[in-house]
Amino acid sequence: MGVTAVPGLELDRLGSLDEARAEWEELAHASGIPFATVEWTETWLEHAAGPYEPRLFIAREAGGRPVVIVPIVVAHGRHVRKARFLGFRAANQVGPICAPEDAEAGVETLRRVLAATHEDWDVFLAENLPGRGWERKIGGSVLGHKSVPVVRGPWASWDDYLATRSHNLRNELRRKERRLQEQGLRHTRVGSREELESALDALFALHRARWGAQASPFFSELEPFHRAFARAAFDRGWVRLHVLSLEDRPVAANYSLRFRDDEWSYQLGRDPGLEHASVGLISTAITVREAFAEGLAAYRLGPGRQPYKLRLANDDLLLETIGVGRGLRGRAAVIAARRRES
Repeated sequence: MGVTAVPGLELDRLGSLDEARAEWEELAHASGIPFATVEWTETWLEHAAGPYEPRLFIAREAGGRPVVIVPIVVAHGRHVRKARFLGFRAANQVGPICAPEDAEAGVETLRRVLAATHEDWDVFLAENLPGRGWERKIGGSVLGHKSVPVVRGPWASWDDYLATRSHNLRNELRRKERRLQEQGLRHTRVGSREELESALDALFALHRARWGAQASPFFSELEPFHRAFARAAFDRGWVRLHVLSLEDRPVAANYSLRFRDDEWSYQLGRDPGLEHASVGLISTAITVREAFAEGLAAYRLGPGRQPYKLRLANDDLLLETIGVGRGLRGRAAVIAARRRES
């Protein structure tokens, strides 16, 4: 399938995360992905797994060094048995958990895991894998792609960054932020557990006000998970939650995760009555500005090519969704999924 075998790795199935907690923490840190962490995994399994049951695997070198963890979950649906990466629907990015230099070993380990669990599933759906070419690496069909606009740094100053953006954007950011400040704009960043809870309340309320019945599963179905993970992530120093207020009323909330040298934008809420003031754009710009003032290497604006992201970004990453079917039911499920995405 286009991947060179990686010799010398011993694959073990874990009965629980606790059997390799320290190794998991090490590999998650090496991966640079907050959605690979122990905290994410445990919280998702407790609050968001539903009928899905974990199948956790670790690959080690003969000397014992951990190289790759592959966490998948399986569920028996009405017609087909599905396997997915742990954290699906909630994670901005999934995949084998390993250091970037061990990516080839990660692909090979995933192939071995899919072979080892083949009797458990008819279809394997892998949403938000990084990059292209996964159909060659693990087989199956491409079901879709997503863009992830990125602001890359570091920048010596905010003005240096703005100098790389369009004249219109520079003027708009300065003019609209100044106008909001004249109206009493107050910007706060969460600094305590008590502030976290009230800021999350604001984020949820703003999102629902913006989208109503069309609110994404982020809120409509997974609120307990997101609140629990935000608490765990805050205790580890990963949460960046900024709130903009006018007259003590929250008008925008920007929730991101700082992990190693990158910041991952996770959710934005904004007052739909202030579209003319571009409070969402201003909130994001303030968050990016603070991140680079602290020496950040990159700010990931999250999946999707919304215009405000494209105006701020100077780079673009790609996520790929793959479906692998086994047997008639599995292959039919992949074909149906491909038709839905087309």
